[in-house]
Amino acid sequence: MRILKTLLGSALLGVGALAALYALAPYTGIPISVSRLSLLTAAALGVPGVTLLVLLDML
Repeated sequence: MRILKTLLGSALLGVGALAALYALAPYTGIPISVSRLSLLTAAALGVPGVTLLVLLDML
């Protein structure tokens, strides 16, 4: 049960970080589009997944 809580918490943090980046895009200059792939990446990998999306966007 503890593993399930940890995975769910990580997924929620990732999606929350993606939502925060999307909301702050005009101020940060990092245009992250919210699509199925980005949501899946954020939910599966959490905050490191959102970091990966930002790094790939900078390439």
